[in-house]
Formats: sequence, C-alpha cells, structure tokens
Amino acid sequence: MMIRKVLIGFYAVGVAVAGCSAQPLPEDMCNWIADENNCLQRFAVDVADRCGGPFVEGSDPVASANAFFATRDKLDLCVKSAGGQVIFDPPLDIAKFPLKEVSFKLLDDQALPCGSATYSDEHSFSVTIEEADTSDPSDPVTGGTFSIAASSGTQDTYTVTCPGDVESYTFNTLVLTKCPSRIPFQPTAVLESSPGIPETDSSAARAGFVRFRVEYPPKDVDVAGAAPEVVEYFNCSIPAPPPPCQDGVKNGNETATDCGGTCAEKGFRCAAGQPCVSGDDCQSGTCEAPSGVKRCAS
Repeated sequence: MMIRKVLIGFYAVGVAVAGCSAQPLPEDMCNWIADENNCLQRFAVDVADRCGGPFVEGSDPVASANAFFATRDKLDLCVKSAGGQVIFDPPLDIAKFPLKEVSFKLLDDQALPCGSATYSDEHSFSVTIEEADTSDPSDPVTGGTFSIAASSGTQDTYTVTCPGDVESYTFNTLVLTKCPSRIPFQPTAVLESSPGIPETDSSAARAGFVRFRVEYPPKDVDVAGAAPEVVEYFNCSIPAPPPPCQDGVKNGNETATDCGGTCAEKGFRCAAGQPCVSGDDCQSGTCEAPSGVKRCAS
C-alpha cells in the first residue's frame, strides 16, 4: 500500500535502532507531522467535522453553547440544539468540576452512533468516528479510532495508534522544538468546564458548561504560524446553580439549611424545631432554649 510505504520511509532509521534495544527509541515526530499522509492528517480529512462542528477561538463558552443539560442533578445526557445527543458514561459529577477526565458517546440527529471519545490529558485521548463514505476508496482511513497516550513512566514520550491499528508510533515531544521551519504541532484535545455561578446580591447567575474539542494538523504545516484545524464535538450548557438560600446546603450564616441568618432577611425563616440564634430566624418569631439548645418555637 503506497501510503504505508511513504510512512515507513520516514521512520526506518528509528525502527532499525529500536530493534537493537529492549526499550524502543522514540521515532521522528517532526517528519511524521510534515508527512501529509500521516494517519492523523488523513483521519482529519476523511472524518472532517462529522459528529462536531467549527470552533471560534476566544468565544464565550456560555454564549456559544450549542447543547444543553435539562438539570444540574443528573449530568448524563446532553441534547444538541441542531439534533443529536452526547451521552456521558460515567455521568459527570458537578462536585468534581473543573473536570480532569471524561468519556462520552455521540449520537446523530437520528439517534444513531456517530462517534465517541475519552480524555485524560490534553495529549492523552482517543477519538472514534464511525465509518463514513469517502471520495477515495483506496484511502484506508474512513473512520475508526485515533489515540495518543503517555508512555508508562515518562512525561514527554507518547504512543500514537492510528485508525485500524495498522500503524503505531512512539514519539518524544521534546524534538518539536527542533522541527525546522515548522510549527510545533502535536495532537491536542481541550476539555473545559465550569459548574456555573449562583446569583448574588450584586450579580446575576451564570450557567455552567462543559465543552470538548480536538486540534487537528494545519492543512499545510510548512506555513509559519499555520493554525490547527479545530473540531468542537460539543459545548453543553448546564443550568446555573441556585442562590445560597435555595441550594440545599447549610452555608454562610444560615442557622439551618436554607433558612435563618441573612436568608431570614430574604423571607427564608426556619420552621419549628430548627436551630436559631434569635427570633428573627424563625417563622414563629420565637427562638428559645428549653433544653439548652436554641430552636424555633412552634
């Protein structure tokens, strides 16, 4: 296969040296990036923005959200405004925001599988796109899974696995600083998230979000300053958190959950039997301590 021969030509030296050692030496990432037939470039061209769409650099994540969760309590299903769904498995945990890892499946507007991805680091992720028709039947990449993962026990060495498992490489990213006249591109994924901000006396509430995108190689890596081709697979809006006196948590100077203290000033007074400091905290207007503990009277 011609494409395979081209790639082998770039990496023959690295493979030959690795064969003499129990620990394979990293291959040349500069040449891999420069080769227009590298599997990530072909994968990006073939799948394009299937399952995703364009990304606008610097866009406000809340204002540009194109999908939404129905509630904050169960973050397992995000519905895309233009059709399609994102299914998170396991469901997202709002208490763990900002997220460090994520795994999800993508469905199209017919509820059919479109793709999936996992993320654990900007340079450790995998993207799967369901097989698609291409204009060139001789091109072996028509979907499949592209993955990159940090090699065990190293910080700068990564293993790249191409769609179809026909090609696999080991790269050290430190060589990118020495790539002649080329941008130091490497496969990159970006995961951003925020739980949102509750309403305060001085500001309105702000919705939360989670968004995921992948940066694919520039169309011409030899052009100085060429920007990567970026596909955003989802930007899901999360309903804003409720204000402090309605969030189901005892916080601030509340004497009980969501009542008393400053909440009482907003009309959230405590019921009989709940802790209090003064009568102002109570619905009854009376705070007493017959057993030595102050509680609202009936």
